[in-house]
Amino acid sequence: AWAAAQAMRPATGSHEQEQAITVWEQELAWREFYQQALFHFPALASGPYRPQWQHFPWENDTGRFDAWREGLSGVPIVDAAMRQLNQSGWMHNRCRMIVASFLVKDLICDWRWGERAFMRRLVDGDLAANNGGWQWSASSGMDPKPLRIFNPFTQAARFDPEAVYIRRWLPELAHVATADLILGEIAPLERRGYPEPIVDHRQQQAHFKALHARLR
Repeated sequence: AWAAAQAMRPATGSHEQEQAITVWEQELAWREFYQQALFHFPALASGPYRPQWQHFPWENDTGRFDAWREGLSGVPIVDAAMRQLNQSGWMHNRCRMIVASFLVKDLICDWRWGERAFMRRLVDGDLAANNGGWQWSASSGMDPKPLRIFNPFTQAARFDPEAVYIRRWLPELAHVATADLILGEIAPLERRGYPEPIVDHRQQQAHFKALHARLR
């Protein structure tokens, strides 16, 4: 696969096409890294790489978890991604990071719950890659940055600025203004059955940081 990617480079007609090959190669490298990690540290299949995470006080609210899993969290970019997974069995890698961060860092839910949910529904589910991605998002894995929290609203603004992706998977919100969709600030009359956010991102971010600060 690596050789095939290299062989395609002379055929690229633009910097954008060549960059696309580079990004694909990087993803292939991540795949191999996670395969090596799981081979040398088989305990990763059932727990965190960083031992202090064994004692993290997960809240594991089943109601919030179910809302996340079914695309009913009230955060449009998160729900769009989860509905894509539920309907197609696939999700873009950027969205995988967004929804994983939201489950762990906003809902304070054990990353292993999300890992299992993904494996049940992904058509490309791979134990090593899925586990590695979830531990990367949870900050419990082999990552030099100890804490990473994604803001779902700034992520939506950066990667779905026209809310095309959100509208595709949340058709009940297709009539809502783009800025409101990205920020999740949807008026009650415009919700048409779409739920209010189950948590406040800023409050939950502060809460998670406080819990994380106690890990030693």
